[in-house]
Amino acid sequence: MVTTPKKTKAKRDAYLKRKLRSNTKIKAQNYDIRIVIQKSNKSISAQAIEASGAILWSISDTVSKAATKTERAQEAGKLLAEKVWSLKEKKFVFDRNGHMYHGRIKAFAEWLREWGIAI
Repeated sequence: MVTTPKKTKAKRDAYLKRKLRSNTKIKAQNYDIRIVIQKSNKSISAQAIEASGAILWSISDTVSKAATKTERAQEAGKLLAEKVWSLKEKKFVFDRNGHMYHGRIKAFAEWLREWGIAI
């Protein structure tokens, strides 16, 4: 039988607590489109989802040829911002999906804000 080390379990539990806390705050808001981030060790992807649950757009940084992961996240944020720009009058909410707001998540969100998308 394989057991989970205490340190790994503590990290997973902290992640799940952050995810639950952020999702309850997000879903309590009145929004039109939610931008959800999924992050792995190698890449980052995002989806623009309507309140009804329909996926409008999705983007991944795997199409980028940038040198660092942060630069690839910035380019992915720029590509999604270009797609979402036509819906600028709608209310957006940024769902970081339980990940802490720094590094690649922050770079992605800052590109959205730089394009004038209020999240």
